[in-house]
Amino acid sequence: MSRFSVQRAQRLLVVGPMAVLLLNCCAGALAKKLGDSTTHCWSNSMKFLSVFVLSLVVLTFNVAAVGGDKNSPAQNGSFITLKQGDGHEFRAFVAGPEDAKAAVLIVHDYFGISDATKESVQRLGALGYRSVAVDLYGGKSATSHDGAVKLMQSLDGNTSSKILQAGLDYLKQPGRKLATIGFIMGGQESLNANLDDPEAVSASVMIYAFGFDKIDARRPEKLKSTVLVIAGSEDSGAMQGAINFLFTMKEAKRPCEMFVYPGADHGYAQPLCNEGKNYNPEAVRTTWLLVEDFLGGHLRP
Repeated sequence: MSRFSVQRAQRLLVVGPMAVLLLNCCAGALAKKLGDSTTHCWSNSMKFLSVFVLSLVVLTFNVAAVGGDKNSPAQNGSFITLKQGDGHEFRAFVAGPEDAKAAVLIVHDYFGISDATKESVQRLGALGYRSVAVDLYGGKSATSHDGAVKLMQSLDGNTSSKILQAGLDYLKQPGRKLATIGFIMGGQESLNANLDDPEAVSASVMIYAFGFDKIDARRPEKLKSTVLVIAGSEDSGAMQGAINFLFTMKEAKRPCEMFVYPGADHGYAQPLCNEGKNYNPEAVRTTWLLVEDFLGGHLRP
């Protein structure tokens, strides 16, 4: 796991509840994996980190409150048609300047390209990134869990890989840095896109993802970039996957960051998930603050 620096803490002051970070959410699980001999050292480090960040939040509360409501107007996106390497066409939703110095490939969750996916593309486009969400479902989407599961189960791995690569190829330009972001099942696919073209990707983000921790432990050695994993503390599957992945990345000697939002459950940024019961607007706001900070740190020219 990468080192949490003072500079990074200062940039993340506005996250509020994130001040607890890993302390309350997964310190126990991590300590168990680390072993009893390191538990005391880990506990002391987490206590220091919690007090340090909480102090910064208190000292800068007014400043954070002033800046917290600044939102760029979302740039309208549009659907375009792209081609895979074998000539097969697929659709993608795109926004942001065509001449942007950095770009982001977004991989939708198991519902397909929903309003939430479009809003993610538009948000990043408004920030100045050329942003594209590739459609892995061939134009289909779902509004219920059962329908989404059926679509997800119909995915063909080879076809998905070709679509992801075509999305990256569409975004590539001389001197332009690229990142990948994925939600739920799209988290693993965003990692796969990075693993399949590691020279092209400068950062990857997986948000309440699953399955990614079961990849071959040798594959992460190919990565050239840092990976950020975000999960809610009530999302046991994503939490455990993130913890496992941290240690996989440690063994591979590759940088990985993990952030946990207290009280948030699975799919907290997707209103369609669990009929909207898990939707958490504050967790969504915090997640985008973290993502924007992370992308800014890794995609600057």
